[in-house]
Amino acid sequence: RGIRIFGPNTNTNAFERMPEIPNLRGGKIGLLTQSGHQGRPIVQGSLFGIGFSRWVPTGNEVDLEMADFLEYFAYDDETAVIAAYVEGFRDGGKLRRALQAANDQRKPVVMVKVGSTSAGSRMAQSHTGHLTGSDAVVQGLFAQHGVVRVRDLDELLETAALFAKLPARTGDGLCLYSISGGSGTLMAEVAEQHGLTLPALSEETQRRLHELLPDYLTVANPVDNGGQFLTAAPADRRVRVLELIADDPAVDLIVIGITGALGEMTDNFCADIRQFADRSPKPLVATWNSFKVDERGFQDLIDTGIPLFRSFRNCFAALRDFYAYERAAGGFRARPPLAGRLGEDVDALLHSRGGVLGARDAKALLDASGVSSADEVLVTSAGAAAEAAASLGFPVAMKIASPGFPHKSEAGLVRLGIGSATAARAAYRDLVGLARAAKPLGPIEGVVVQEQVPDGVEMIVGVTHDATLGPAVMVGTGGIFAEVLADVAVRPLPVDARDAEDMIRSLRGFPLLDGARGRPPADVNALVDVVMAVARLAAACGPKLRELDLNPVLVREKGAVAVDSLVILAD
Repeated sequence: RGIRIFGPNTNTNAFERMPEIPNLRGGKIGLLTQSGHQGRPIVQGSLFGIGFSRWVPTGNEVDLEMADFLEYFAYDDETAVIAAYVEGFRDGGKLRRALQAANDQRKPVVMVKVGSTSAGSRMAQSHTGHLTGSDAVVQGLFAQHGVVRVRDLDELLETAALFAKLPARTGDGLCLYSISGGSGTLMAEVAEQHGLTLPALSEETQRRLHELLPDYLTVANPVDNGGQFLTAAPADRRVRVLELIADDPAVDLIVIGITGALGEMTDNFCADIRQFADRSPKPLVATWNSFKVDERGFQDLIDTGIPLFRSFRNCFAALRDFYAYERAAGGFRARPPLAGRLGEDVDALLHSRGGVLGARDAKALLDASGVSSADEVLVTSAGAAAEAAASLGFPVAMKIASPGFPHKSEAGLVRLGIGSATAARAAYRDLVGLARAAKPLGPIEGVVVQEQVPDGVEMIVGVTHDATLGPAVMVGTGGIFAEVLADVAVRPLPVDARDAEDMIRSLRGFPLLDGARGRPPADVNALVDVVMAVARLAAACGPKLRELDLNPVLVREKGAVAVDSLVILAD
């Protein structure tokens, strides 16, 4: 392929020899940064016993880009974990291929991705556009590939180091061990805030611990040694506490919290950890929360090579992310492209116009894609409205059909519960009159008379288009308060049915579908079908489909029906 170009606006750090860590515990981190300055504090983590295979600052990426190097690290035998500081992506296909390679090689990717706001989303006309700026699409891609997203450089370093040092498939039973009851209480609270499991130690383990520690100290989990124990007891008794904790069958990992530098007390504690670490049957993690680091104990912690954190928050956030990755890894998979054609008539429709589609064309597009929607008739007179309502069966819903009113409910242009021919005639005249008064020169196709679907859980399903990652599908809690609730999940294409179900179950509003407050459960599988139909539609339309809203989609005990839509085509 000829000569490849690295940079410009980079430096020679890619060729810098990384420090070798004596007796390195675990693997090495491959570091990617789109800012040379942001990478330097990360590789300086070698001073804390963290190993690096290579650091690549990618510069302006006129040719080789971040995704190229990410894929390189995926296949690099010296690299166990990939860490990255990223400001933007250039090629969505390359990025997905690189992340899939990391998944295939089971190499975690930990990333700071900045630029999480998008002014362009404020310009979008649809709910989906407002709710899914480009960062939401990126986050959806990360969810598909188990990318661990952190928000700052200290998290990037410490989280990547945890992944590099902690053995894969470590169980999630944590035991917390500290010098004081206060430290243990704070550790437990922060751990539980991050959704971590703190099993009680067995009665036998507690009994044996109290043979070494005073009876008034808590040893159920967290374990509190009271502090004085570290200066009064001999080393063998102090280490015996660690041995007993590690031998408990409920414990998979010991987290040791050292909040302050306390001279002999913390020096002895860290010396015990150093003595025990290599022979411990369970992994150890430690925090040193003090800014005073010129202590023998702090150096002992570094020399053990165990994962080391400077705060409880970062420690337990990293452990939460580790276990989330372990769960996700079982489902890593390549997703085949979505196939399907919409038919010649629809193809002609897509290439004939841009902007908001009218009611008749939008209905044709949804029908061709297999989206289940409510029966409806577009009418252009009050008499036709009465006939259509009678044909569909009362009660019916009626709404204006005009591209000038993409959100009809907000404009007061929807009528529900129309129960007679007379009411249908009146509703027609009312809706058309209001629309003409609001926009005298605006186009009006007529009025849609629609079967009134019995109650269901209101959801929103949509499509947006990201400039880098392409089409993306969205599902969320819907209805007129969709934007207020902002409860959505997004995935870029391709997706599969498992993605669709994961998205639905991740919503804060999922309990509404799952039978909250004694309601019968809604048909989640039917909603999955709607999401997949919309995804196939987005794949078939490509960039021509700029945005799509189905809001609401009523999910009932059996089936899911779209009752309103907004389709916006690119010019």
